[in-house]
Amino acid sequence: MKEKKTNIRRLIPIALAVLSGLFLVIYLLQTAWAHRNDEFVPDYERLTITEETDRGTLFLQTGLSGSAVDKLIAEDRFEVALELQDATFEPKEAECISLLGWFTREDRREADERITLVDLQPGDILLTFSTHSVGWRHGHAGLVLDEDSVLESVSLGEVSGIMNANHWTTYSNVVVLRVKGTDEALQEEVAAYARETLNGVSYRLLAGWIGEKALETDEPWFGAHCSYLIWYAWNRFGYDLDSDGGRLVSCTDILNSGLVEVVQVYGMDPRRLSEGERMKGGTCPVPPLDNTYKPFLTHYAYTITATSSQVSSPLQRMQCPVAGGHTITSPTFTTDSVPLSL
Repeated sequence: MKEKKTNIRRLIPIALAVLSGLFLVIYLLQTAWAHRNDEFVPDYERLTITEETDRGTLFLQTGLSGSAVDKLIAEDRFEVALELQDATFEPKEAECISLLGWFTREDRREADERITLVDLQPGDILLTFSTHSVGWRHGHAGLVLDEDSVLESVSLGEVSGIMNANHWTTYSNVVVLRVKGTDEALQEEVAAYARETLNGVSYRLLAGWIGEKALETDEPWFGAHCSYLIWYAWNRFGYDLDSDGGRLVSCTDILNSGLVEVVQVYGMDPRRLSEGERMKGGTCPVPPLDNTYKPFLTHYAYTITATSSQVSSPLQRMQCPVAGGHTITSPTFTTDSVPLSL
């Protein structure tokens, strides 16, 4: 018995040393490593901008797309673009705050330093890479339900919920994405589906890894993490936003999708968010088909799957490389044949 107690006493300092070393590693990863790159400040010249400035220049100067600028001009609020230019060229220092102790943290600015999100529409996607776990900037994502509400899946042990969009305005970086080739009716339909079906869903870190990638919502293992929730909602309507087609749907996968376009960006280099730069990761570089084809794409989804190997969504099946190195072009549809033209 004495010998056993002696062994236990010897193990205690070893265990404490291991735990201390582990904490030190996590601390260094979450501080030095996660913040090894400085916050983005443009290395190009700040210019005087007006409503007549070309849209490409305005994007670099303010992070606003042409549609967002047009909205400000139509509402006689161009001063917001000037404020965003100030925030872009003179960013305030962000504070690294805790989400799950030192394991998961995020970088935010003070409430009085928040930016304006100019043009949020139902179905839009909000991404930030301010969130990091043990040094990995995996980011966070949300699906816009309306200009004030965002559906999010936040953390282990919690369920997805509707959050105020205002909290996205204090992240150290944020990008607003919109699925291309969609109209207001479809965007609202996606948002309504997400509100009704994906609100209150359990958090699953391994969503998409077990069983089918897109499980039915009534299956026991169904759940979602932040970016999977967005992928699932849009995938239900024929838009696969997972750019690499893998089991894991990450914020980066959605950002790199050829099916989305940037509406607004802050805290990231806008040059890296141009169409060509985002899609270097392997996303099919073809704009999505218009909604004329959507009913046919959905109807023939499984027929097309039999001849496709590298892509998974109906829209991407009609646009991206398929088995044998061919590419589907000029799709035609009839009621009694598979709508393929190889």
